[in-house]
Amino acid sequence: MRVLAALLVSSPLLAQAVSFGLRAGIPITPALAADAPPHAVTPRFTAGALVEFRFWRGAGLGADFLLNRSDTVWRWELPVTFVYRFRAPARPFVRAGISLDRVLEDGSLAELRHRGTSGFVAGGGLGLRIERLRLAPEVRLTRWIDRNFGVRDSAVRSNLSQIELLVGVIF
Repeated sequence: MRVLAALLVSSPLLAQAVSFGLRAGIPITPALAADAPPHAVTPRFTAGALVEFRFWRGAGLGADFLLNRSDTVWRWELPVTFVYRFRAPARPFVRAGISLDRVLEDGSLAELRHRGTSGFVAGGGLGLRIERLRLAPEVRLTRWIDRNFGVRDSAVRSNLSQIELLVGVIF
């Protein structure tokens, strides 16, 4: 565990470039699964800040600080991922890592089991350059270890798999 902590702390010191930006998108899968359809449709979105440390030969380390709104649930999510950018004309990239989440407000929709949980993140997309900005549209899958709400047989429960369509704007 100390080795992992040392790598996470010391890796940014070796970075060749540091980039900041914003990431926003929409969830493809809902945060909550319910046996009955919801009464009202609420907007779902993901938005927040990002930082990326680029190392050598396309490798890098990225972290996002995202706010998720889905149904009546507000959550913070912190994915930390290893990013690899291929050297190709379209600049495809892949990422994998871990994510932590924290429920801020549950909206009294279901029984809260865990305010926070963790999971595995994997994704990929294309990097596009427009003038001085870099756009990074991607599809991201998060597989959570445990549910924030309900259990497997509850009428309302958290989904363990989350798929999102995100676009990063990197300065």
